[in-house]
Amino acid sequence: VSLQTVCLRYEPVGMSGESLDQFTLNWVNRLNRSGYTYLTPAILEGRWMVRVSVGAEQTERVHVEQLWLALQAAVLQTT
Repeated sequence: VSLQTVCLRYEPVGMSGESLDQFTLNWVNRLNRSGYTYLTPAILEGRWMVRVSVGAEQTERVHVEQLWLALQAAVLQTT
């Protein structure tokens, strides 16, 4: 793979601008504080988003699936 980073943002209905940015930062901070994963927030086109980088050769599909579940659970806890 030439690049192993994907950018994500969850956009709750009716949320935009500064509220969406704060939601995104709260979401990534919740995940990072959990100790389960470490993701980096970054600005893309003027809005905060979350960068997920899968670069370790030992990473398997199950690890990515578990991260996806953790991302979804953290969104529900943040809303």
